[in-house]
Amino acid sequence: MRRHITFLMGACLFFLSCQVENIDTQATLQDSSLTEKKEKENRPPKIVKDCKAVNLNRCDIPGYTSNFWWPNFDTDWTNLFASTDEHQLYYTEYDDGTANIKGSTVLGTCIVEVDVWIKDKKDWATFSAEGGSFKDEPNDCTNVVKEDLYYYVIDSSRSTITASGGDCVEEGTFGVEQRPDPNDDTTPHFGVIVGPGAGLFDSSDTQAYGLSTWGWLINEDGERAWILDFNFNIECEEACETAFAKGNNDNDSTCFIEDGFNRWGWTIGPLTEGEYTYDIYAGAGQCDTDKGELVGTVDVKYDNGEVTVTYNIDDEYTVNETHTYAGKNSYPTKNGVNTVAPGQYTITPNLSGEIYVIAHAVVCE
Repeated sequence: MRRHITFLMGACLFFLSCQVENIDTQATLQDSSLTEKKEKENRPPKIVKDCKAVNLNRCDIPGYTSNFWWPNFDTDWTNLFASTDEHQLYYTEYDDGTANIKGSTVLGTCIVEVDVWIKDKKDWATFSAEGGSFKDEPNDCTNVVKEDLYYYVIDSSRSTITASGGDCVEEGTFGVEQRPDPNDDTTPHFGVIVGPGAGLFDSSDTQAYGLSTWGWLINEDGERAWILDFNFNIECEEACETAFAKGNNDNDSTCFIEDGFNRWGWTIGPLTEGEYTYDIYAGAGQCDTDKGELVGTVDVKYDNGEVTVTYNIDDEYTVNETHTYAGKNSYPTKNGVNTVAPGQYTITPNLSGEIYVIAHAVVCE
């Protein structure tokens, strides 16, 4: 058995019929809809990722590992906290667009207890359209692509950090706010970034799933007393891999790497109108299918200028994300430049002649 997910760009059909006396039925359906809506609003959020925060091997400060930074002053780059066997940070993501960083991290005799919530999950297109910016750290060393990330903001209404021990900058319980201020039009809004390469300073795996954010610690007088950073990778119990559809022979698909990109995957084409089926591989680094795993197929139907794409993923996997491109060119573009970032994939309507297709998914065991 396989899970089927279909994307269609085509004409909509509208059906008109004679009105009959069904007022009671309509009222019943309306009441049922309202009840379902209330039940959905009242149910507790569901966990979609239950993960451990992993220390970064800092590329910017060789010899240091860390997941949290709380300096005495802005240039105190070595006041870095890290997890140990006794003290561990965890990252939990929920289906309502929130996530929680919770646990403890340590530096010397200073133990920091963390309970930081982030909210308002958005992709890059939505975040940037609403005024968000991407922070290009000058000393980062990951191959981070802003379109591949999700963006949150710290929820100051329920976030706290508590410090105890003689090596602490200061002991006590503090509030936490997003830095810079997302409500201040004079400063950029970077938010919290989560996704491949988001650890930013990781020297060991430049595409590991990670998180970075920048914040203030708020003292008992309500003042922004200290700055802080979270930078860590995220290791989840659920093993997830990126997956791409591959053409059936060397003539109908091209590896991204062959066209100068630094990530693997395939653009399929050129295709004329018709129906096609392609294998979809997960974890096939460098476009080497021997390194990856066949996780299903994808059906492509190109008919009368419209494209329908159906993902047939094996039942042993869950599908976290899908992104589909169909267009006249081999790749979609961003500001006139070719890109393979899945967040930029769209299906162009009213196509004609030969086209290209890229089918991407994130699958988890």
